[in-house]
Amino acid sequence: EQRQAGPTPGARNGNAGPAPVEVAPVEHGTIILRRVFSGTLESRASFLVAPKVGGRVERIAVDLADPVTRGQVGAELDHVEYKQAVAQSTAELQVANSNLSQAVSSQEIAQRELERIRTLEGRGVVSESQLDAVEADAIAKRAAVEVAKAQVARAEATLEAANIRLGYTRITASWTGDSDRRFVAKRFVDEGDTVSAGAPLLE
Repeated sequence: EQRQAGPTPGARNGNAGPAPVEVAPVEHGTIILRRVFSGTLESRASFLVAPKVGGRVERIAVDLADPVTRGQVGAELDHVEYKQAVAQSTAELQVANSNLSQAVSSQEIAQRELERIRTLEGRGVVSESQLDAVEADAIAKRAAVEVAKAQVARAEATLEAANIRLGYTRITASWTGDSDRRFVAKRFVDEGDTVSAGAPLLE
């Protein structure tokens, strides 16, 4: 409700009219005092989350002040190239296994031929030079099998390394200590940024 107040004390006649005021009933309530302060939090311990491989940041799973549990995925890198490397290594392993199978078959054939020639040589049907040639071929076939086995082992190691690098595109927050829960204090990159191996992503 509004009421008209009387003339303002000290005002000259005719220069100022009554001033409008608004009145309300007196109420009882709690007075809240709010203040805003700035400061810096200091943790007892901290660690950086960084990738072991480089790439484009596809996803940041946590943000400032978010809780993080031990082993939780904090970020993911674009993994298309790493998946392609796994597919290529898998194909190379298949080729190496096929070469090994072929080498083993050739060795078995050469070994049977050697046994046949030795039997004929014992009867005097074949010459010693023919026997030497077949023995040399059998030795070469055995060596080819060993080479094929080495190629398979190398292809398996390459595939394992490619899978490990693919796994590195999921960056987890892992730390030592008694607490299984930490909080994100800093974030150094955004989604879409390209980072190198070892570059910090989160603290």
